Amino acid sequence: MSTSTKKGPSKETEEQRQARREADRQRAQEAVEALRSSEGWQRWLGLRRHFHRYSLSNQILIAFQMPEASRVAGFRAWLRLGYCVAKGERAIRVWVPMPPAKAQIAEWLEAGGAANDKPRVRFRLGPVFDRSQVTPLPPPAEPVPLDPPIIEPEGDSLGWAFPRLCALAGELGCGVVIERMPDGTGGCFMPELRVISLNEANSVNHQVKTMIHELGHALMRWSIEKGEVELTYSQEELVVESVAYTVCGSIGLDTSDYSIPYLTSWSERTPMEVVERCAAWVDQIAKRIEDCVGDPPGAPLVAAA
Repeated sequence: MSTSTKKGPSKETEEQRQARREADRQRAQEAVEALRSSEGWQRWLGLRRHFHRYSLSNQILIAFQMPEASRVAGFRAWLRLGYCVAKGERAIRVWVPMPPAKAQIAEWLEAGGAANDKPRVRFRLGPVFDRSQVTPLPPPAEPVPLDPPIIEPEGDSLGWAFPRLCALAGELGCGVVIERMPDGTGGCFMPELRVISLNEANSVNHQVKTMIHELGHALMRWSIEKGEVELTYSQEELVVESVAYTVCGSIGLDTSDYSIPYLTSWSERTPMEVVERCAAWVDQIAKRIEDCVGDPPGAPLVAAA
């Protein structure tokens, strides 16, 4: 009578695991390096408006692999939404959590459950697919709508967002004044007075765009005064207009005509630590404003990753 013994992972399997982890790290590093160019920076910002609930690392990874992406999900998630990934499509890789196995948790609890010894959640690159890679399932499936509303630069359709932005200004101790200003002036932030001023001659949508930009300045000033960040004037302006570009995009307003001139000065000679620091501040400040504004009416639900 013979017995069989379950074999543990072989040396080759461990080598493959290490190779995969190294490949994951390399891909993530290449994605961050792409931010150093003006083109790479704009590509990330353009994509971020669709993925502002995602982690900064995953935003950068998606931008590096498929800059035209606008919504991603896993294979099974697309099926639940009423779509199927088309045959032959190549997956986009993003960081996904790998929680510890139930057996690991049970073993940890049996050993006393010390906080320092708790099994950690690990991350690995897992597959997702963009909406351009899927097709609607036939009836009786009912595919969910994926397109957000389109907002024209001139008009008042963003009136719902304005009081929410004013509320954020109040949280920062800033007043908001709408007044007559010289032609071509959208507005300004006066840090010494803690006042955001907007041009009354502009449309509501334009005022919303300007308000987001000036709130970016207010949030930067607030952080600078607390000693949390050190940036040059040009770096601060780049961060603030990057915030305005991506936040406006997240509510359906295209501000390329206003924002792109600010974003073309990014230098490939800029140290990587400065690039990463600026990207982190863009994402952090933008998320603060986006959390305040919330979703536009009729926007489809999108999960975070």
